[in-house]
Amino acid sequence: MSVAEARPAAAGGVPSAEELIGRAKALAPKLRERAVRAERERNIPRETVEEYLDSGLIHTLQPRRWGGYEHDHETAFDIAIELGRSTCGSSAWCLNYLADHACILSHFPEEAQHDVWSRNNAACIATSAKPTGKVTVASGGYRLDGRWAWCSGLRHSQWIMIGGLIHREGDHHPDMRLFLVPTTGVTQEDTWYCAGLSATGSNTSVLDNVFVPEHRSVSFSTLRDACSPGSRINANPIYRTPFIAVHSYALLGPAMGLARGAYADFVQWTKARYLTYTQLAIAQHVPVQIKIAEIGAQIDAAELLARRAFVTARADYTGMSMETRTLLRRDWTYALRMLREAMDALVKISGSSGLMDDNPVQRCWRDVHAISSHVVMNWDVPAENFGRSEFGLGLNPAYPMF
Repeated sequence: MSVAEARPAAAGGVPSAEELIGRAKALAPKLRERAVRAERERNIPRETVEEYLDSGLIHTLQPRRWGGYEHDHETAFDIAIELGRSTCGSSAWCLNYLADHACILSHFPEEAQHDVWSRNNAACIATSAKPTGKVTVASGGYRLDGRWAWCSGLRHSQWIMIGGLIHREGDHHPDMRLFLVPTTGVTQEDTWYCAGLSATGSNTSVLDNVFVPEHRSVSFSTLRDACSPGSRINANPIYRTPFIAVHSYALLGPAMGLARGAYADFVQWTKARYLTYTQLAIAQHVPVQIKIAEIGAQIDAAELLARRAFVTARADYTGMSMETRTLLRRDWTYALRMLREAMDALVKISGSSGLMDDNPVQRCWRDVHAISSHVVMNWDVPAENFGRSEFGLGLNPAYPMF
């Protein structure tokens, strides 16, 4: 039986943001205890997902009419930071995306939402948005064939959203769509061997002539431009924002938590460290003091930039201008770039001991690098588009999804 199968709907009132963040804090020590085990097994433990679901955190961004809480994106960001502080980036990544993927399902047609949440309102949903397989138009829907990689959390999910391209005559670009598929129709290939986020179990999905009805598909352009079918049903402004412009925060949150967790671990660890040959306290070493000040300031600066981005987004949630969209994309990706640089500096001053498997610093360093490698957080694309916008040149048409 899957971890969330037959789980009852949420009962009672909607918990406050503070309560949900507190639940994430309570989970973090357990994630930390299992971090090394998770990496060795290349999968987050089953009990981790169970505890997350029992905490109700999966409902953070889900519509209330389906038993969700409809909290703001910044609440989800704060939860992701607390999960990341555990220093188990793989757990933070997968669990954070269970809530975010519920938000994505909110953009699908009503019938698709019913297919999933009427049976189990805490259903786990994986994604593989990269359109690597073949999609053909069929009567009443689509047929999917091929292999889709990068499916984080696939082993724990009952559904998966798969990306695919539909080529229509006369269109300048193919229609990038998401297709909602039950994982019972997916063959999983054990392909996830990766330097970072190694416990996410981001294996490959193989589909063989799988039919997807029309209502279980949504054009990604409607999410991008805040006009999805679900946004007409779910009235909260969080479902009526340009998707990539705002939801880039979902990648930043776990990385922010990892940086915070690694920094705290390094400081505590270094208080008891001594130089091998001189027995001088490393904490008394002035270059280390200066470097830790720089790293701390860099992490703080990244978070301040992210907090400003949330304020900017909320002021323009519906009807968001292209100027705001390009600014948000610039700020989310630049904040992650700063975190990556901070982690590079932190692992450098950790010495050889910092590279041991059981040292959280190196694990956080690898995981932040893995997150920053995600196509959505590629700095060059939003930087180019922001620069083009500043000069009145319009967006680069080579990047229609952003």
